[in-house]
Amino acid sequence: MQRDVRGRVVLITGASRGIGRRVAQRLGKRGAKLAVTSRSVVELESLKQELTGTDVEIFPCDLTDPAAREKLVANVVTRFGGLDVLMNCAGVCSFGEFATNTEAINRQVLEINFFAPVELARLCVPHLTTSADAGYPAAVLNLASLCGRCGIPSLSEHCASKHAFVGMTEAWRGEFARFGIDVLLVLPGLVRSDDLNRHLLRNEGQIYLDFEGAQPPDEVADAVVRSLERNTREKAVGNVSWGVWMGKRLFPRAVRWFMRRKVLKFQKRAGTP
Repeated sequence: MQRDVRGRVVLITGASRGIGRRVAQRLGKRGAKLAVTSRSVVELESLKQELTGTDVEIFPCDLTDPAAREKLVANVVTRFGGLDVLMNCAGVCSFGEFATNTEAINRQVLEINFFAPVELARLCVPHLTTSADAGYPAAVLNLASLCGRCGIPSLSEHCASKHAFVGMTEAWRGEFARFGIDVLLVLPGLVRSDDLNRHLLRNEGQIYLDFEGAQPPDEVADAVVRSLERNTREKAVGNVSWGVWMGKRLFPRAVRWFMRRKVLKFQKRAGTP
């Protein structure tokens, strides 16, 4: 199936920067009607100026606030007359050991990466169902992470949030089928950030991750848009992500050994116990 987004209303979270911003740029060129949201008014305004000629509206919103989520969905439907696609691109990452983690960090990561997109989807489903009833292949696309399929050292709280998000996504597929809503999942690996310090809640992990050599966000954005258009149920993006994703299925013991080895090598280089 090929999904045509021309003239369709797409709500994109995390649209002010990173992957979400690049997804919005690509869908705008394809003629989609865009409802873009994040907490930054300034960056959303900048995005709107870039998307000259696109039917786009900005909706600044803190997605962790239940009242703000309700207002967001109501305003989007009022402005555009409906909703055809929800793209959950917003997220946060925390890089550090479980031993130095806190309950507050755990809750913050889960609130942003799991509860916010899940509860936003709950509000959007009735409107997506209306779109599906009218004959359009409505969809929810969740941008998760390789961490949702594989536990990676120094990313424990991030992995927990993404595993939960992936599990919810898989459960939705069966449930939402009766509404005519497709549920899609994209799993990038380590992605190069526009601003690493803003993206990470902490940066003290005891494992080597090559942030400078990570996947370009443009590469991931291209894969997200292709997944939406081609209705790809699950897509691991990039050679590293795909390799670990497949290795976890075929050679789980080898993947666990590889992860332990990366930790030990970091500790040896750093001279830490």
